[in-house]
Amino acid sequence: MAPKDTIQNTVDEKAIMAELNKFCVANNKRAVLELLFTITAFAALFTMMVIGLEGQYWLTVLGWFPAGVLMVRIFTLQHDCGHGAFFTSTKANDILGCILGVFTLSPYFYWRKNHNVHHAFSGNLERRGIGDVDTLTIAEYKALPFWPRLWYRLYRNPFFLLTIAPIALFFVKHRLPLDNPFHSWKSWKNIMLSNLGVAAVITAIVYFLGWKALLFVGFPVSWIASSLGVLIFYIQHQYEDMYWREHKDWSYFNAGWKGSAYFEFGRFPSWLICNINIHHIHHLNSRIPFYRLRECLETVPVLQTVPKRTFKDIPKCLMMALWDEENQKMVGFSALK
Repeated sequence: MAPKDTIQNTVDEKAIMAELNKFCVANNKRAVLELLFTITAFAALFTMMVIGLEGQYWLTVLGWFPAGVLMVRIFTLQHDCGHGAFFTSTKANDILGCILGVFTLSPYFYWRKNHNVHHAFSGNLERRGIGDVDTLTIAEYKALPFWPRLWYRLYRNPFFLLTIAPIALFFVKHRLPLDNPFHSWKSWKNIMLSNLGVAAVITAIVYFLGWKALLFVGFPVSWIASSLGVLIFYIQHQYEDMYWREHKDWSYFNAGWKGSAYFEFGRFPSWLICNINIHHIHHLNSRIPFYRLRECLETVPVLQTVPKRTFKDIPKCLMMALWDEENQKMVGFSALK
């Protein structure tokens, strides 16, 4: 049985949440500038990679990773739109989110609904399964038959997570999410319109630039971006001192404070991925625009007192696989031996 939490006794929850509310103000001018930079930089890299197909293939390969990072940035712009945080206008957020969802292979309204459920119940053992990474307790894993247990091991394997899972998620599942728990006309219409948009983009690339541009520019960049996106999302909630509780002991504040990581990658790399690595603040208040997360972190000192993780912590995060209810921590499969 999970013990009652004592985290709330060490920090002033109300004071912290009040401070965070001060940063929930979007800046349309800043948002437009961030969007213009992203589009311009990605278009420049895409052009360079297409030119490289004319015999200078090193240019094409050189552009894969930075273009993938910028595609992750495009996804995080969509992510901010989904939280109503990018522009001051809800309509503007939704329009931009739907457009960006075509390029990120993520239908906007379907993804937004699932992701908001993740925010609402992150770390709640009784509300798992929507918008999160499937996580089992040790007891649940041991109770599984052989084949489901084997599938869970495969699912949690780092190689599978970073190579095959991104293709299965973004290229396949998002095209026809049959497990969609929200069967609304709005959601399914957006999914189908997104698919038409994806088809239109693919057709335009092939028609104007040729099959080589699709196969050696479009596909690898999307694959790299999808893998980076899965990696970034995964590590934010997969570490040893993670927060999981039964519903009666669960706290929204603690799920953000203890159950959402603060990774420090440096100012420029963090800015490139829209500061999504400052994830504890984002989960405490998702209405803070990404371009204010760093300001918020530096203005409210108590937000810097959570454990700070860096690049060197990522491999260990990838090995986490099960929630140990007895010891209240995430563990790898090696703990079963």
